[in-house]
Amino acid sequence: MPEHTLFHFVFLCQVLLVSFYFPRKLLNRMRYVFEAYPPSTHPKLYPQPIEYYEKARRNFSIMNWCILAAGLLILGVLVGYSRSGEWDHVIAMWYVAVQFIPVMLLDRSLHNEFKLMRLLNSRTTRTAELRPRRLLDYLSPAAIGLTAGTYLAFVLLVIYVRQFDFQWFGGYLNVAIVTIADLLLVGIIFRMIYGKKPNPHQSSADRARHIETTARIFMFVSIAATTFISLSIVLSAFDLRSFQPAAQSVYFQLLALISLQGYQVNKTNFDVYKEDPLAT
Repeated sequence: MPEHTLFHFVFLCQVLLVSFYFPRKLLNRMRYVFEAYPPSTHPKLYPQPIEYYEKARRNFSIMNWCILAAGLLILGVLVGYSRSGEWDHVIAMWYVAVQFIPVMLLDRSLHNEFKLMRLLNSRTTRTAELRPRRLLDYLSPAAIGLTAGTYLAFVLLVIYVRQFDFQWFGGYLNVAIVTIADLLLVGIIFRMIYGKKPNPHQSSADRARHIETTARIFMFVSIAATTFISLSIVLSAFDLRSFQPAAQSVYFQLLALISLQGYQVNKTNFDVYKEDPLAT
């Protein structure tokens, strides 16, 4: 069936994008940081021995290679055995959950590194920005309007579809789930804006850029998630559920591409990680 062939192609793209392209990008950026800003010149960047980071990088690479091989094996099974395709969306969902495990572990490790940096930070003087930070400093009114417009269109779609009394339709539960998810994202953004910065050495410009990038990522995630749920409702309403697994896989890949934007290093000010002349 054409929808099965489409899913096989899209799932292959998911395997290669999330478990090969995405990790290669991150590994290359790690290598760049190690080579351009080594412990000898930027000791504050490495609260642990360099061997720890090299091992973490190797483990990250090995995990992704194993997940890549598992994905290709799953794809081979899907192509080689005839089936109804009923569980394709479950396969794509659980596999992408496994695909993101290395990145989640990497983020957790980074968070722990910031804690160590804070413990080892010998500076007693703290600096603060005099100008108060606001959400509009990081997201334009047009971007906020686009996100709100997507949400409003989704709510109107739910209201419209609800009148047909489809047995499979969750009704306003869909709106509740999307609303809670959006509020969580907004809460994280406001915490980043008004909370204490995790990295004690981060410059004000880098912090502002990080908040802006994260806010934009969350905005695109909200739009992508709301659009995907809307598309799923439309496909179900027109009895085209067989195309949902492919759409779901595309959605996961879009999330991966969006999240990759949060790991930029080319504009980071690494001078803050040099040895403090007053400390020696």
